[in-house]
Amino acid sequence: MQHPVQIEGLSPQAQRILDPGAPMPARMMAASGMAPLPPKELISVLYALSYGTDTAIGDKARATLNGLPPNVLLDTISGPLHPAVLDGVAAILISREDAMERIVLNRATAPESIVAITRKVTSERILEIIFANEKRLLEHPEIIETLYHNRHARMSSVDRAVELAIRNGITLKGIAAFDEVKKALEGELIFEPTEEPTPDDLGFQEAVKIAEENELDTDAMEDTLDAMEKADEAAVNEAAVSDELKKKAATLSASLSEMTISQKIRAATLGNASQRSVLIRDANKLVIMAVLKSPGVNDSEVRRYSMLKSLPEEAVRFIANKREWTKQYSVKLNLVSNPRTPVEYALRFMTHLRANDLRSIERSKDVPGVVRNAAIELRRKRSK
Repeated sequence: MQHPVQIEGLSPQAQRILDPGAPMPARMMAASGMAPLPPKELISVLYALSYGTDTAIGDKARATLNGLPPNVLLDTISGPLHPAVLDGVAAILISREDAMERIVLNRATAPESIVAITRKVTSERILEIIFANEKRLLEHPEIIETLYHNRHARMSSVDRAVELAIRNGITLKGIAAFDEVKKALEGELIFEPTEEPTPDDLGFQEAVKIAEENELDTDAMEDTLDAMEKADEAAVNEAAVSDELKKKAATLSASLSEMTISQKIRAATLGNASQRSVLIRDANKLVIMAVLKSPGVNDSEVRRYSMLKSLPEEAVRFIANKREWTKQYSVKLNLVSNPRTPVEYALRFMTHLRANDLRSIERSKDVPGVVRNAAIELRRKRSK
């Protein structure tokens, strides 16, 4: 929401305080919580001053709001306050679990405020309260989408909420790999709500932690994984892969290998480049597609992925059809050189290749004969 929003129905005294022409001392007194106002009006005035144009008054109002006695603050924000006030107060007190609980449970809180809270809150308990209101989730599926992207949300609760949407015919467009999630959940057990996190919940959170501790840049992780896959000491030495890099890659790979398919898809969506480097090599096509659809994938990653000979044809087609990716010369070259690329795409991108790269294609034993022959013919035509 845009703040502040003009609150109607305030007493004449509150309106005088909020009048732009009100004396500065009177406004500062109100910002200090010293105006003789009932709790509901006091919090509404503090809200308005918090988002006003005067920085000093705004800072004071926010500090006062945060320092109000719990019985005043919590009881008031549990009641029928204006939705804009609840939204503004939530943004100010986002780190306070006691306040967030009251606002999330308040029927007057606007759905867009719940979305904003869900995006920022780190408290698992508050997120579980949001998950519990299935009626609101179905009426406002964007809340489910935001819960999915909050890495502090329990994996079991995420699966349950997404399955709820699927069961009710709702497409969650805010989840890039929704089609893959939907297929994955068809074959997985959906856990019932529990007071404590399930082992899978704890496993997912541990994997997130491991990924943060073992993150490497894209080239280092890809070189390490390539060398480890070859299990060739010469390849390892050539790639200059240290024991430390191998240890980090192995630790990360092990943490991801224990995940279910839906967990891997969420890790691919929310995780870092190191996680995606491991998951793009997964045996399951749904996981690979989730990596490619991840909002975090960058050009450097795509360049490396387009070289992978382990990619299923569907994944290669996905890369080939992304115009923003195939604008890169290196991606076009990699796709033509990749034996998994369908011939029609290889022939299309070949026309953009330089002469020396065409010669490499001619000599390649990996690409189909029709692609090699086309490279020879194209170079001949250009030389005429």
